[in-house]
Amino acid sequence: MVLEFLPWVIGLLVLLGLVAYVWNELKEKRAPQNPEDRYHNALELWLDGDLDGATDLLENLVRDHPESIDPYLQLGVLLRLQGQPERAAALHRSLTVRRDLSRPRKVNAGLALAEDLLELEHWDATREVLDDLIRDASGTSRYWTARFRHWHGSGNRPEAARALKQGARSVPGAERATFQRRYAAYQLDRALEAVRAGDGSEARARLKDVKKIDLAHTRERLVRAMLAAAENDPTKALTVAAEDLLDNPTELAILLPILQHVLLESGQYTRTLPILERACQSEHAPPSMWVDLALLYEKLGEREKAIRLLQAKSGSGELTPDKAAPFLRLLAREAATSDFGKVWNLLDMPRDVHRWVCRECDQLQPHVRWFCPTCHAFDSYEAQVAEKEVV
Repeated sequence: MVLEFLPWVIGLLVLLGLVAYVWNELKEKRAPQNPEDRYHNALELWLDGDLDGATDLLENLVRDHPESIDPYLQLGVLLRLQGQPERAAALHRSLTVRRDLSRPRKVNAGLALAEDLLELEHWDATREVLDDLIRDASGTSRYWTARFRHWHGSGNRPEAARALKQGARSVPGAERATFQRRYAAYQLDRALEAVRAGDGSEARARLKDVKKIDLAHTRERLVRAMLAAAENDPTKALTVAAEDLLDNPTELAILLPILQHVLLESGQYTRTLPILERACQSEHAPPSMWVDLALLYEKLGEREKAIRLLQAKSGSGELTPDKAAPFLRLLAREAATSDFGKVWNLLDMPRDVHRWVCRECDQLQPHVRWFCPTCHAFDSYEAQVAEKEVV
């Protein structure tokens, strides 16, 4: 019975193979043969996220048309993105010495080569390439971004800052504000790190750099207050906080724990009371600030004030048990022997513990930063609340 149908089965398989062959032939004929069409097809795959497919198309294209320029350039960029900066640098370097390239195209290839060398951390080679490009490329954002990355990566922070400052003067008008913001963020981050390292003179020098930049004013005052607190001058820190940070709860929330620690050691922690009270009146004040004020009231024996404050903030949707946990812990101590207290002590209560995470590369820091040392992004850190902590 099976043998009777065997010829039919074989015939069907042959027919299917023939159909597949014809289909592939038609598909090949429909595939773009024009170099420009093949190039655009590769770019479309790139935009769709198919980097491997785009790389294959570009590699075939430059093999078939070695005189092409843009495919060579973009293939190098793709190789760098896929973790092959050595191959990318070889491709881009070959473009920079081609005699048939116009000067603008050579500049573009040179900048791509510099970016490859930055990935490889070949600092001397990068510097040579950028020095050769300064006459033709110094009016572009790409050039000054590469120059900054070179100096920062090679450990020369003052020159890195100068590159950002020069970029703000040299790039087209619409892009100057971006470089000015980067310069402010970089210098303020250096000042912040100097404060943490106990280097007051370095911190003051970097604060002086940004003093006349309006968009840096709030952060400059924050760092100045942190410096005063670090140097055990709580009066100055309090003055800065009261005069400049009350309308900026994000920055004030960074300063307050530092300030309260200094004041607590000196027995003056109650001096933060009027600042907290005024800050909590702002609609943008975070729940952690409300709870800090409630805790301060409790320390002063004014529990009714603490309860009224939290009642006033209820209904906002922000005063959740995890946010109020520090105050709840304090109340729970009084009921330690009750059933409530016994159960409470079994819980892993979430705490309002903040870390800072870079939006670009997910790098975590225990404190605020305005420049990411990992991916070199500016203003990329945001506060993140830790999910759980055993208490």
